[in-house]
Amino acid sequence: MADQTSGCGTGCGLLLGLFGLAFALAYWPFALAALVLGAAGCLGWQFLERQGHQQLRALVAAADRRFRHDPCLVEGRFGLIESIALAGPMASAEIRVHCRLIAPRAASVEQGAHARPLSGLAAKDVCVSLAPPLDRLRLRAASGVAAMLGTAGITPLDALSVEAKAVKAAMECIRERDWSSQALARLDGLNRGLQDTLAKARGNELLEASIPQLQQARAAFAQEEQRLLLARDSADSMLAKLHDFLSVPEAIRPILQFDLDQLFDPQRLADLEQSFAEVVQLNDAFRELS
Repeated sequence: MADQTSGCGTGCGLLLGLFGLAFALAYWPFALAALVLGAAGCLGWQFLERQGHQQLRALVAAADRRFRHDPCLVEGRFGLIESIALAGPMASAEIRVHCRLIAPRAASVEQGAHARPLSGLAAKDVCVSLAPPLDRLRLRAASGVAAMLGTAGITPLDALSVEAKAVKAAMECIRERDWSSQALARLDGLNRGLQDTLAKARGNELLEASIPQLQQARAAFAQEEQRLLLARDSADSMLAKLHDFLSVPEAIRPILQFDLDQLFDPQRLADLEQSFAEVVQLNDAFRELS
């Protein structure tokens, strides 16, 4: 009985196939036209999808140029928008917003000869992913981008607000403090090399003539060390003060009066880098003596 049913099904399928073939042969112009229209529609849809994806990529790139490094507020934490980028394949593309926030951490103690407790504040990188808006043309306007960011809990700050200025200064303080700490660690290594060279120079007729210059270099290292220590400690102290200001309730902040330009010099890090580069250059010159 089962064999009869299977044979009947196979026969019906064969008959339907033959009927379809006969229909296609009899009306082949219509079948061909339907096939061509279907292929054209599929290609057209793919073209429109690619065009839409390219348009979205261009809009996201424009948003990145507009908001990159702008101060923001993310779930109660202040920071900067580092980048806005389109990621993922065309069918499942998403917009990724990278932010660097001022976040607390366990208070650290610098290691080595410059040990000192530092504030428990650091820069924390976070990435927020969100789906592209249905009306992607809204991203042409800054307000549309801000609204999209708002759906992910990211609030751009007014560039002229005191909060925005304080956030930028705080991020510069973190950068200056961390750079100064790294420079101090490197300076320790340079100092050890200099002391070794001085030890070799005493009693060595080939190097004794350079002892005054080596001592001069040691004095330059000591001066640079004090400059770096002052910069590190000042930046860390200012970071803590700025964080305290940003922690004040929003309704109270307008009452507070201070001139941020008087409190923080953004040129100071560039001056430190130049001074440290000169010290490193001086060390390289004396390494040749040893």
